[in-house]
Amino acid sequence: MAIPIEESIQLPLLRAIADAGGELPSKAAVSRVAAFFPELTEHDMNLKLPSGYGLLFPNRVQWSRQRLVQLGYLYREPRGVWRITAQGRKFLEDHWAGWQPRYSSRQRGAIVEYSRAETQKHEDDLVHDSEPAPELPLPRPHEHLKELLSQVGDILGYYPQTEVHESPYVYDVVWKTFPQAQRPSFVFEVQDKGNLIEALAKLQHARDTWGSRLFLTVTGDRDRRRVDKLVAPLLAGTFHRLARDLVLLDPEQVEGLYGALNQNRDLIRKLLQE
Repeated sequence: MAIPIEESIQLPLLRAIADAGGELPSKAAVSRVAAFFPELTEHDMNLKLPSGYGLLFPNRVQWSRQRLVQLGYLYREPRGVWRITAQGRKFLEDHWAGWQPRYSSRQRGAIVEYSRAETQKHEDDLVHDSEPAPELPLPRPHEHLKELLSQVGDILGYYPQTEVHESPYVYDVVWKTFPQAQRPSFVFEVQDKGNLIEALAKLQHARDTWGSRLFLTVTGDRDRRRVDKLVAPLLAGTFHRLARDLVLLDPEQVEGLYGALNQNRDLIRKLLQE
Protein backbone atom coordinates (compact mmCIF):
# COMPACT_ATOMS: atom_id res chain seq x y z
CA MET A 1 0.00 0.00 0.00
CA ALA A 2 1.37 3.44 -0.98
CA ILE A 3 -1.20 5.92 0.28
CA PRO A 4 0.21 9.45 0.77
CA ILE A 5 0.06 10.86 4.28
CA GLU A 6 -2.28 13.82 4.72
CA GLU A 7 0.52 16.29 5.40
CA SER A 8 2.15 15.36 2.07
CA ILE A 9 -1.13 15.92 0.21
CA GLN A 10 -1.57 19.55 1.25
CA LEU A 11 0.97 21.23 -1.05
CA PRO A 12 0.01 19.18 -4.16
CA LEU A 13 -3.61 20.07 -3.50
CA LEU A 14 -2.72 23.77 -3.43
CA ARG A 15 -0.54 23.29 -6.52
CA ALA A 16 -3.33 21.57 -8.48
CA ILE A 17 -5.85 24.29 -7.61
CA ALA A 18 -3.44 27.15 -8.33
CA ASP A 19 -2.41 25.66 -11.69
CA ALA A 20 -6.09 25.33 -12.65
CA GLY A 21 -6.59 29.07 -12.27
CA GLY A 22 -7.39 29.16 -8.57
CA GLU A 23 -10.33 26.79 -8.27
CA LEU A 24 -11.32 23.20 -8.99
CA PRO A 25 -14.37 21.00 -8.45
CA SER A 26 -13.63 18.60 -5.62
CA LYS A 27 -13.59 15.46 -7.81
CA ALA A 28 -11.18 17.03 -10.29
CA ALA A 29 -8.94 18.16 -7.43
CA VAL A 30 -8.66 14.60 -6.10
CA SER A 31 -7.76 13.27 -9.55
CA ARG A 32 -5.07 15.92 -10.13
CA VAL A 33 -3.52 15.42 -6.71
CA ALA A 34 -3.11 11.70 -7.41
CA ALA A 35 -0.79 12.53 -10.34
CA PHE A 36 1.79 13.93 -7.90
CA PHE A 37 2.29 10.51 -6.29
CA PRO A 38 3.93 8.05 -8.73
CA GLU A 39 3.79 5.13 -6.27
CA LEU A 40 0.02 5.43 -5.92
CA THR A 41 -1.38 2.47 -7.87
CA GLU A 42 -4.84 1.83 -9.24
CA HIS A 43 -5.27 -0.73 -6.46
CA ASP A 44 -4.42 1.94 -3.88
CA MET A 45 -6.88 4.36 -5.47
CA ASN A 46 -9.67 1.79 -5.08
CA LEU A 47 -9.03 0.92 -1.44
CA LYS A 48 -12.13 1.50 0.66
CA LEU A 49 -12.44 2.89 4.14
CA PRO A 50 -12.95 0.27 6.87
CA SER A 51 -16.58 1.31 7.07
CA GLY A 52 -17.02 0.53 3.38
CA TYR A 53 -18.43 4.00 2.74
CA GLY A 54 -16.05 5.88 0.51
CA LEU A 55 -12.50 5.42 -0.76
CA LEU A 56 -9.37 5.85 1.33
CA PHE A 57 -7.34 8.20 -0.88
CA PRO A 58 -10.13 10.70 -1.69
CA ASN A 59 -10.94 10.70 2.02
CA ARG A 60 -7.38 11.72 2.88
CA VAL A 61 -7.54 14.47 0.29
CA GLN A 62 -10.78 15.69 1.86
CA TRP A 63 -9.21 15.76 5.33
CA SER A 64 -6.21 17.64 3.88
CA ARG A 65 -8.55 20.17 2.34
CA GLN A 66 -10.24 20.71 5.71
CA ARG A 67 -6.87 21.40 7.31
CA LEU A 68 -6.03 23.91 4.57
CA VAL A 69 -9.34 25.68 5.16
CA GLN A 70 -8.54 25.90 8.87
CA LEU A 71 -5.15 27.40 8.06
CA GLY A 72 -6.73 29.98 5.75
CA TYR A 73 -5.14 28.57 2.58
CA LEU A 74 -8.41 27.48 0.95
CA TYR A 75 -11.83 29.11 1.05
CA ARG A 76 -14.57 27.25 2.86
CA GLU A 77 -17.22 28.17 0.29
CA PRO A 78 -18.86 27.43 -2.12
CA ARG A 79 -19.73 23.79 -1.60
CA GLY A 80 -18.20 21.42 -4.13
CA VAL A 81 -15.64 23.93 -5.44
CA TRP A 82 -12.22 24.31 -3.82
CA ARG A 83 -10.59 27.74 -4.12
CA ILE A 84 -7.16 28.89 -3.05
CA THR A 85 -6.72 32.08 -1.01
CA ALA A 86 -3.97 34.68 -1.32
CA GLN A 87 -2.39 33.22 1.82
CA GLY A 88 -2.54 29.79 0.20
CA ARG A 89 -0.73 31.03 -2.89
CA LYS A 90 2.01 32.55 -0.77
CA PHE A 91 2.38 29.39 1.31
CA LEU A 92 2.63 27.38 -1.91
CA GLU A 93 5.30 29.69 -3.37
CA ASP A 94 7.33 29.59 -0.16
CA HIS A 95 7.29 25.81 0.33
CA TRP A 96 6.75 24.07 -3.00
CA ALA A 97 10.44 23.81 -3.93
CA GLY A 98 11.15 21.54 -0.98
CA TRP A 99 8.14 19.24 -1.38
CA GLN A 100 8.65 15.49 -1.77
CA PRO A 101 5.94 12.79 -1.88
CA ARG A 102 5.59 10.91 1.39
CA TYR A 103 3.56 7.77 1.91
CA SER A 104 2.12 5.89 4.87
CA SER A 105 5.13 4.07 6.25
CA ARG A 106 3.28 1.11 7.73
CA GLN A 107 0.04 -0.78 7.45
CA ARG A 108 -2.28 -1.47 10.33
CA GLY A 109 -0.80 -3.74 12.96
CA ALA A 110 2.81 -3.54 11.74
CA ILE A 111 5.37 -3.47 14.57
CA VAL A 112 8.05 -0.95 13.64
CA GLU A 113 9.94 1.77 15.52
CA TYR A 114 9.13 5.36 14.52
CA SER A 115 9.95 8.82 15.74
CA ARG A 116 7.32 10.52 17.86
CA ALA A 117 6.42 12.89 15.00
CA GLU A 118 6.08 10.06 12.47
CA THR A 119 4.02 8.02 14.91
CA GLN A 120 1.68 10.96 15.49
CA LYS A 121 1.22 11.51 11.74
CA HIS A 122 0.44 7.83 11.26
CA GLU A 123 -2.03 7.83 14.15
CA ASP A 124 -3.75 10.92 12.75
CA ASP A 125 -4.12 9.18 9.40
CA LEU A 126 -5.64 6.10 11.05
CA VAL A 127 -8.14 8.21 12.97
CA HIS A 128 -9.22 9.98 9.78
CA ASP A 129 -9.30 6.70 7.87
CA SER A 130 -11.86 5.32 10.30
CA GLU A 131 -14.70 7.32 8.77
CA PRO A 132 -15.39 9.71 5.85
CA ALA A 133 -14.45 13.34 6.35
CA PRO A 134 -17.47 15.27 7.62
CA GLU A 135 -18.80 18.36 5.91
CA LEU A 136 -17.16 21.52 7.14
CA PRO A 137 -19.50 23.26 9.61
CA LEU A 138 -21.16 26.46 8.53
CA PRO A 139 -19.12 29.45 9.72
CA ARG A 140 -20.47 31.97 12.19
CA PRO A 141 -21.91 35.14 10.56
CA HIS A 142 -18.73 37.08 11.35
CA GLU A 143 -16.48 34.50 9.69
CA HIS A 144 -18.93 33.96 6.83
CA LEU A 145 -18.88 37.66 5.89
CA LYS A 146 -15.09 37.82 6.18
CA GLU A 147 -14.81 34.94 3.75
CA LEU A 148 -17.26 36.49 1.29
CA LEU A 149 -15.38 39.82 1.40
CA SER A 150 -12.12 37.98 0.76
CA GLN A 151 -13.60 36.17 -2.24
CA VAL A 152 -15.06 39.41 -3.63
CA GLY A 153 -11.58 40.96 -3.51
CA ASP A 154 -10.11 37.90 -5.19
CA ILE A 155 -12.68 38.01 -8.00
CA LEU A 156 -11.96 41.71 -8.56
CA GLY A 157 -8.24 41.08 -8.97
CA TYR A 158 -7.01 42.20 -5.55
CA TYR A 159 -5.01 40.20 -3.03
CA PRO A 160 -7.16 39.76 0.08
CA GLN A 161 -5.73 38.97 3.49
CA THR A 162 -7.50 38.27 6.76
CA GLU A 163 -6.49 38.91 10.38
CA VAL A 164 -3.91 41.55 9.40
CA HIS A 165 -1.91 42.93 12.33
CA GLU A 166 -1.13 46.64 12.49
CA SER A 167 -0.39 47.47 16.10
CA PRO A 168 -2.42 47.94 18.20
CA TYR A 169 -5.16 46.47 15.99
CA VAL A 170 -6.00 43.38 13.98
CA TYR A 171 -8.05 44.01 10.83
CA ASP A 172 -10.64 41.52 9.61
CA VAL A 173 -10.07 41.79 5.84
CA VAL A 174 -7.81 43.94 3.68
CA TRP A 175 -7.29 44.03 -0.08
CA LYS A 176 -3.89 44.81 -1.55
CA THR A 177 -3.09 45.63 -5.16
CA PHE A 178 -0.18 43.15 -5.07
CA PRO A 179 0.92 40.68 -2.37
CA GLN A 180 3.96 42.63 -1.15
CA ALA A 181 2.21 46.01 -1.05
CA GLN A 182 3.13 47.94 2.09
CA ARG A 183 -0.39 49.24 2.59
CA PRO A 184 -3.83 47.86 1.76
CA SER A 185 -6.05 49.80 -0.60
CA PHE A 186 -9.25 48.60 1.10
CA VAL A 187 -9.92 47.79 4.75
CA PHE A 188 -13.04 45.98 5.97
CA GLU A 189 -14.25 45.55 9.52
CA VAL A 190 -17.01 43.07 10.34
CA GLN A 191 -18.44 43.82 13.77
CA ASP A 192 -21.32 43.02 16.04
CA LYS A 193 -23.33 46.10 16.89
CA GLY A 194 -21.94 46.17 20.43
CA ASN A 195 -18.40 46.82 19.17
CA LEU A 196 -18.98 49.81 16.92
CA ILE A 197 -16.66 52.14 18.82
CA GLU A 198 -13.80 49.65 18.59
CA ALA A 199 -14.50 49.04 14.90
CA LEU A 200 -14.53 52.76 14.10
CA ALA A 201 -11.33 53.31 16.06
CA LYS A 202 -9.63 50.60 14.01
CA LEU A 203 -10.88 52.09 10.75
CA GLN A 204 -9.75 55.58 11.72
CA HIS A 205 -6.30 54.18 12.48
CA ALA A 206 -6.26 52.52 9.04
CA ARG A 207 -7.20 55.82 7.40
CA ASP A 208 -4.50 57.74 9.25
CA THR A 209 -1.83 55.06 8.73
CA TRP A 210 -2.52 53.83 5.21
CA GLY A 211 -5.04 56.19 3.63
CA SER A 212 -7.14 53.14 2.75
CA ARG A 213 -10.76 53.08 1.62
CA LEU A 214 -12.89 52.03 4.58
CA PHE A 215 -15.87 49.68 4.89
CA LEU A 216 -17.89 48.58 7.91
CA THR A 217 -20.32 45.67 8.03
CA VAL A 218 -22.44 45.12 11.14
CA THR A 219 -23.51 41.51 11.64
CA GLY A 220 -25.65 41.81 14.75
CA ASP A 221 -28.55 43.72 13.23
CA ARG A 222 -29.94 43.26 9.71
CA ASP A 223 -32.13 46.37 9.92
CA ARG A 224 -30.11 48.88 7.87
CA ARG A 225 -31.99 51.90 9.20
CA ARG A 226 -31.28 50.83 12.77
CA VAL A 227 -27.57 50.43 12.00
CA ASP A 228 -27.46 53.86 10.36
CA LYS A 229 -28.97 55.36 13.51
CA LEU A 230 -26.42 53.62 15.70
CA VAL A 231 -23.46 54.79 13.63
CA ALA A 232 -24.61 58.34 12.82
CA PRO A 233 -24.00 59.87 16.31
CA LEU A 234 -20.49 58.42 16.38
CA LEU A 235 -19.66 59.83 12.94
CA ALA A 236 -21.00 63.21 14.01
CA GLY A 237 -18.86 63.21 17.15
CA THR A 238 -15.64 61.40 18.00
CA PHE A 239 -15.20 59.85 14.56
CA HIS A 240 -16.28 62.84 12.48
CA ARG A 241 -13.19 62.48 10.27
CA LEU A 242 -14.59 59.18 8.97
CA ALA A 243 -17.98 60.58 7.99
CA ARG A 244 -17.01 61.36 4.41
CA ASP A 245 -14.99 58.21 3.71
CA LEU A 246 -16.73 55.35 5.50
CA VAL A 247 -19.01 53.01 3.55
CA LEU A 248 -21.56 50.96 5.48
CA LEU A 249 -22.37 47.52 4.07
CA ASP A 250 -25.14 45.36 5.45
CA PRO A 251 -24.89 41.55 5.28
CA GLU A 252 -27.44 41.32 2.45
CA GLN A 253 -25.34 43.68 0.33
CA VAL A 254 -22.19 41.62 0.89
CA GLU A 255 -23.98 38.37 0.06
CA GLY A 256 -25.66 39.91 -2.99
CA LEU A 257 -22.37 41.36 -4.26
CA TYR A 258 -20.61 38.04 -3.85
CA GLY A 259 -23.43 36.17 -5.60
CA ALA A 260 -23.46 38.50 -8.60
CA LEU A 261 -19.68 38.51 -8.99
CA ASN A 262 -19.36 34.77 -8.49
CA GLN A 263 -21.88 34.08 -11.26
CA ASN A 264 -19.69 36.12 -13.62
CA ARG A 265 -16.32 35.09 -12.19
CA ASP A 266 -14.90 33.77 -15.48
CA LEU A 267 -15.97 36.85 -17.45
CA ILE A 268 -14.55 39.20 -14.82
CA ARG A 269 -11.26 37.28 -14.83
CA LYS A 270 -11.01 37.71 -18.61
CA LEU A 271 -11.83 41.42 -18.39
CA LEU A 272 -9.10 41.92 -15.79
CA GLN A 273 -6.41 40.05 -17.71
CA GLU A 274 -3.60 42.30 -18.84
